[in-house]
Amino acid sequence: KIDKKDHRVFVLMSDGECDEGSNWEAFLFAPHHKLSNLNVIIDYNNLQSIKSVDETLSLQPFADKLEAFGWVVHEVDGHDHVALISALDGQNNTSDRPICVIAKTTKGKGVSFMENNVLWHYRSPQGDEYANAIKELESQ
Repeated sequence: KIDKKDHRVFVLMSDGECDEGSNWEAFLFAPHHKLSNLNVIIDYNNLQSIKSVDETLSLQPFADKLEAFGWVVHEVDGHDHVALISALDGQNNTSDRPICVIAKTTKGKGVSFMENNVLWHYRSPQGDEYANAIKELESQ
């Protein structure tokens, strides 16, 4: 922005990271400085560490908070690539405000034993678990 370049900057964050004060400082900073080239995507899977986000530290009303800070906010199904691309289409942002996409996702989507199971928030499938997960994904 300072060099008058037409670049776009993308940041991918997790919902759990939004508990941190330094991120809220950035959420205040970007609109204040009219960083319309900034695009933040928040993976909102509602799992954090060993509990849900709401049990750890609720962010709600999340979109309203970001909008109050001056962001253009889109809430989309994070598994819908067309919706994500549409929300991030730079042609849609005619303002001088940054864009935040809250991408609502399901941890482990498509694998029955992993979906919304906090155990899979911090570990990867191994051996038979991996093979079974791949079979389930390939059958979709």
